[in-house]
Amino acid sequence: MKHAKLITGIIGIVLGGIIAFLIPTPQGLSHAGMVVLASIVTANIFWIFNVLPSFITGLLMLCSWVLLGAVDFPTSFNIFSTTTMWIIIGGLALGTAATKTGLINRMALKIMSYLPANFRGQSLALMLAGTIISPMIPSAHPKAAMSTPIAEGISDALSYEPKGKGSSGLFMAAIWGFIVMEASFLSATAQNYAFKGLIPTKYQDVLTWGNWFLLMLPWTIIALVLGYWLLNFLFKPKNDQPVSKDFIHQKLEAMGPMSNQEKITAAVILVAIIFWILGSAIKLEAAITALIGVCILTATKVLTPADFKNRLSWDTIIFIGTVMALGNVMKTVGLTTWLYKILQPLINPILSNIWITVIVLPIVIYLCKFVVVSLISTGTLIVLCLLPFFSTMSFNPALLILIITASVNIWMLNYMDAPVITGQAAVQGKMVSKSGLAKSSLGYMVINILGLLLCVPVWTLMGLV
Repeated sequence: MKHAKLITGIIGIVLGGIIAFLIPTPQGLSHAGMVVLASIVTANIFWIFNVLPSFITGLLMLCSWVLLGAVDFPTSFNIFSTTTMWIIIGGLALGTAATKTGLINRMALKIMSYLPANFRGQSLALMLAGTIISPMIPSAHPKAAMSTPIAEGISDALSYEPKGKGSSGLFMAAIWGFIVMEASFLSATAQNYAFKGLIPTKYQDVLTWGNWFLLMLPWTIIALVLGYWLLNFLFKPKNDQPVSKDFIHQKLEAMGPMSNQEKITAAVILVAIIFWILGSAIKLEAAITALIGVCILTATKVLTPADFKNRLSWDTIIFIGTVMALGNVMKTVGLTTWLYKILQPLINPILSNIWITVIVLPIVIYLCKFVVVSLISTGTLIVLCLLPFFSTMSFNPALLILIITASVNIWMLNYMDAPVITGQAAVQGKMVSKSGLAKSSLGYMVINILGLLLCVPVWTLMGLV
């Protein structure tokens, strides 16, 4: 429909206006709360239907709070001065260096050179490469754009038919390793920081880099082991005999020896990850570690001013910041307390027991993804709905962030996962079939819940349940 965005945009604005100015303010909620509620409704309509670029919608939402008197400017834009925003900026810059220098490509190809050149070997190589590389690049789209062409080259070398079983399986192995395993590491995607930034600071402290890894370790093992079995069950060709690794060796030879810039980048990222792991013990903010790393990379000319201008995704950074602002502002205007009273009968049963939560909450998220396409928007909506219940829960609310992060990444239908769309675009849609997407996504949805269930004993041992 030619004017669909315009029509949905008008509907969103009108609906927001009605909520803010025409509907009587309910008992227990201030007018400021109604304004914030109206802005959230309008913003989500804009995000769902892509009426405007996501970051512009987010900025307009923050501006509306100030213009309509809900909160003052420092409260509305406070999130942009927090450590969370700076770790996102620093992490993205480190990832930019790893991609620019070719370090990520080299690591992926090197891992693939060690395993047999057949479906079993290379699907495992892609999954392992993605898992190892994930914490270095906190952005799904460049990982999808980089990994799927590698998978395509392997598929061609193995003579797999486009969109056949083998081709589809290698595509999904790349997606699985580089995108799905982002839930294993705090630094693997900016959305992890975004979700973490939505919750009160006292709960954020639980989610350090090292704690995140330990809390998700059972999930990581299950997601890798059962994921590898799933992809081989669904996609392994009948005649899976190894062939020559010439394709991989040619790629590595074309890259030449490891450059000084690659070595510097590898050293900086390795040291950064070590300090992120030790951060809570040595009282060093993760943002400081990331920013010092960025300064070193800039001083050594690995990164240039042009890279900051052209390679960093500033629209994504701004969008994440506007989304994270919601939690604090909702609490300030009393919207969280009011929502608690409204949603209590529906949500209390889900949060009554951690075992119930790790089964039911992912299913709720899966259903939401059919409507709200954006990963960050879906996660944000879920966190905001649950935010009023944090003080009454029987387990640490930080665990909800882990559940949400692991559950938003599904690709049952083409439109449901933007990084998967990026991966398909990178190979001109020639690798994976629609049925391959649906079957693998359904398998992941089951594996995800199994992995989360196995995390519960670890969470209990760590005193969070």
